[in-house]
Amino acid sequence: MLEQAIATLNNLPNETIYLFLFLVVILEYLFPPIPGDTIMVFGAYLVGTGKLDLVTLYILTTLGSMGGFLILFWVGKYYGRAFFLKKNYRFFSREMVMRTEEWFQRYGISLIAANRFLAGGRSAISLIAGISNMKLSTITLAALCSSMVWNVILISAGYFLGKNWHLVLTIIKRYNQCITVILIVSFLFFLWKRKKRKALCESKLVGRETTNNRKAG
Repeated sequence: MLEQAIATLNNLPNETIYLFLFLVVILEYLFPPIPGDTIMVFGAYLVGTGKLDLVTLYILTTLGSMGGFLILFWVGKYYGRAFFLKKNYRFFSREMVMRTEEWFQRYGISLIAANRFLAGGRSAISLIAGISNMKLSTITLAALCSSMVWNVILISAGYFLGKNWHLVLTIIKRYNQCITVILIVSFLFFLWKRKKRKALCESKLVGRETTNNRKAG
């Protein structure tokens, strides 16, 4: 289906392709299964063939990334944490919201600056940024830097590889798999440390109560 969609895209007028790429990058945030990175790399290939303009493609995809991020930011800010925990949506599940909140507690603004590099967590990160009522100017700057760097990498790779642009997709797939494993391991390690710290605090509390009981006796 993807190959067929790309073949159809190649035959469209340039203006339609630009609009399509812009909308796909926005929708990638709202509906995470949409392969926005794949379409963007193919757009870079079309730049190499002379069909599209490099600067126009870069600006539109970066604006699309920011549009998708800010839409979810305002959605999170408007509805709040309790709404998403209660609804437990498929793409914004209760577990994802709580896990992303844990990441925010640990990494803060750095997580937003890396959001475009975290394909599996982009949407949740922008949503939680809104739920957390983070300062708009700060998160906008961090998200913009993230989008600009990631889009440069993807578009450059697609442009220079030309007809072998599919190789970029293989690299992205392996990269995303590694990032997912790292995030899962980091999250589990964080939970283990928190559980261990909680057990230690409870142990100290029991120790104090025992000591007080002895003194009272």
